[in-house]
Amino acid sequence: MKKEIKNSKQHVTNIVDRRLLRLIDLLIYQNKISTLGNFSDIIGMKQQNISKIKKGETHFTVGHIENICHKFNVNANWIFGLEKKVFNMPGSVEITDF
Repeated sequence: MKKEIKNSKQHVTNIVDRRLLRLIDLLIYQNKISTLGNFSDIIGMKQQNISKIKKGETHFTVGHIENICHKFNVNANWIFGLEKKVFNMPGSVEITDF
């Protein structure tokens, strides 16, 4: 039972990390940030941690997610796979391919 819970948590964490990494690309595309370093500075994270997230060595924290939602008006329900709209605004981009 504990192994199932751990695998479930790991699966959710991987989805969240993948969505947030995709979000960074979207924010760069929309010119809301200029670089990965710019994103890191805005949310209060070291850029090297994002490299570790990409490798699966660490994960975005609740604090990071709160900062991302607040600073970029991101829909937390999208981050967790509950909704398609990425941003909390009418006409928001929708991403469903996860």
